[in-house]
Parts: sequence; structure tokens; C-alpha cells
Amino acid sequence: MRLLDYRKDAPLAAGLVAGTVVVFQQPLRWMLDVASEVEHRYNLDLIPALVVLSVVFILHQYRKRQEIKAEAMAAAAEARLERERAEELEQLVTLGRSLANSLDFAAVRQAIWRNLPNFLRTRAIWVVLRERSYWRTLIEDTDTADHTSPAAIESIAALALTRGGDVPLSGSVVVDGYECFPMGSGGTLAGMLVMRVGVDTLTDHQRRALEAALAFLGIAIRNVQLLIETRENSLRDSLTHWFNRGHGHDTLRAELQRSKRNGTPVSVLMFDVDSFKTLNDKYGHQAGDAVLVSVAHAVGDLLRASDVKCRYGGDEFMVILPETPTTGAQQVGEYIRRAISTLHVAAGAEMLTLTTSVGVATATPGELDPESLVARADAALYKAKREGRNRVAVDQLEAVADLTDVPARNVLSFVQ
Repeated sequence: MRLLDYRKDAPLAAGLVAGTVVVFQQPLRWMLDVASEVEHRYNLDLIPALVVLSVVFILHQYRKRQEIKAEAMAAAAEARLERERAEELEQLVTLGRSLANSLDFAAVRQAIWRNLPNFLRTRAIWVVLRERSYWRTLIEDTDTADHTSPAAIESIAALALTRGGDVPLSGSVVVDGYECFPMGSGGTLAGMLVMRVGVDTLTDHQRRALEAALAFLGIAIRNVQLLIETRENSLRDSLTHWFNRGHGHDTLRAELQRSKRNGTPVSVLMFDVDSFKTLNDKYGHQAGDAVLVSVAHAVGDLLRASDVKCRYGGDEFMVILPETPTTGAQQVGEYIRRAISTLHVAAGAEMLTLTTSVGVATATPGELDPESLVARADAALYKAKREGRNRVAVDQLEAVADLTDVPARNVLSFVQ
């Protein structure tokens, strides 16, 4: 326990020293007299030597004390750094555990925000995903003064990919004041973490911690992407990549329930390739498959992202049109008919021209049975067949009651 703090109690310390000198004045004088007598008798400079030794001793003690203080400060800094590293390691373990349990992007987003390393919390960051030929923002910075739009960040990520190579899974790329860190797994790029470059640059230790976090994040994102792809592939037709019949019925059931709640119309188109069986028998199944793929691509380019495309069976297709009355659905059917009539599909040395018949049905107010609605659209399709093919036929049970309250669907919205 220290009795005096020399930085705060300097006057008291000086007083104690002066008092000690006064108390021991006689012994000190006697010691000095003895030293002087020894100097004269033996021709020695004893007092100057004692002064020099005293000064050297004081300087030595001062330097030793400074070294001890510096060592203590270094030990404290090292201990603080070790605590920070332990905290970061604990955060990384927690982040990895949370990401391992994430089965969708919402869970990944929550895991990132909850377990983000401390040195990233005060920085402007974004996480963007690479999905096929486009980028999608998973996490957008909203807590700092940097309000760059997600579209601008996605463009920066795309430019960083161009500058860094096809699959830059190591290092980082700086683009227009933003540093882009790639994330991936198994040699496949899953996305990028984009961070605004500021005055407060990352230390080497922070970069190593960030690389570890990005490794966890890249694996988690890639796993979710593969899970979604597997889930979607199980719902899609392998030839046309349109949804299968079962998923189409489930989606139509949900749309009918939404239509009942919101009072918005929902329509269904059924169409097939005219004389497809004859074409298939004459030119073979490979030519038939090529026809179905060409039809799926041509029709898919006409539809909105909200429209649901299904291969119903064989050469028969179904399209679900949310928020679309009969008039708008009939217009879509006519656009599909015209698009297919312009197709030319190679079958050996010949070029095949195609036509299609389209059936249109709109749900009646409160209708909830998808099978009934599909049956009416299918009946309209066969009506078009009977009337000579290459035409659009409308089911007779139109939902007239609420058509006057719903504007006709703008045909231009189909051209993507």
C-alpha cells in the first residue's frame, strides 16, 4: 500500500524530507566530518565519489522504474488485446453456430446482425448475393450517414467481380471508394460484403477476423442457395423449367383465397400446341421436346414476374394470372397465340411452324376450388379446338359482377 502519491502529495513529501534532514542533522554532520578526516589522512576524494554514486544509483532506480512501468503498460495492452481476440473468437463461434442453423436468407440476415464483429458495427456495410446473372441485396446499411442505394452497391459488386476475375475468392477489390470482400464455398462465388473505405482502416488482426467471418458466411449463403435450388427443382418440370402441375394447383388455391380476401380477380389460361401428337409421331420425341422448350421460352418472355407458369402435362400448359380480369386474360392469350405462331423450330432438314389454342377462365366471386377453375379453362381450350384451332376461347362463366370496378390489364406490362 502506497502512503504517498508523489504526483499529488509533492509538498508533503518535500516537508518530510526537510524534517528528516533536520532530525538527522547532527549524525549527518558527524559523518561528513569523519569523511573529511579520511580524505585528509589518505588523500582521497570520498565525498565527490559518494555524490557520483548516489546520482548514478538514483538514475538507475529511475530507469528501472520506467522499465517496470513500460512492461506493465505493455502487459496491460497485451491483456486487453487478448480479451478483444477472445471476444471476437466467441463472436465468430456464435456467428458460425447461428449460420449453421440458418435454412433461409431471413435467418442468415438475422444471424449476421446479431453476431456482427464489433469493429464492423460502426462501418457502412452491405451484403449482396450473386444469383445466376444478377445481384440481390441481402443486408443494406441503414445506421450510418452513407445512404448509397442497393442498386448502386450491386453495380459496384458487379464491377468488382469484373476487376477481380471470374471467381475472386480471396483478397478484396476497391471500387469507387468501396472495398468488396468475396464470399463463397467450393470455388463458387456466393456474394460479396461491400464496405465503405474510411479513415479508420482495418488492422491486420481485424482483416483476419473478417476473413474468418466471411468464410462462415459464404458457406451458409451457398448452402441456402443450394437448398432453394433443390426445393425449386423438385417443383419444376425438368424440360421447360416451368412449375409442375402439383405446384400450380397449390399456387392457384392460394391465389383464390387471396382473391376472396381482397376482391381482386384471378384468371387461368390453358393452352397447348395444335396437332402436337402428329408432329411428335412424324418427327420424333427430340423434335417434340424442342418444340415444347421453344414454346416455354417464348411465352415466358411475355409474362410478368408475378404470373405463375406451369407445364400441366404433355404439351398442355397452364398460366395463372393474379389480379387479372377476363378481358386482360383474353389479351394475354392472344399475345401468346401470336408469339407461338412466329416460332420456327428445326426438325432435321425442315423448319416447323406452330399454332396454339388457348382457353381462358376467370374465377367467380368467392370461388375457392382450383380444380373447378382449371376444368373450365380446359373446357374453353377444347372449345377453341372445336372452332378450328389457332384461336383464343373464353369460358362462359365470366365473373361479370366486379369487372367494372377493376381496370383492364395493361398488355404492355407483359413485355419485360
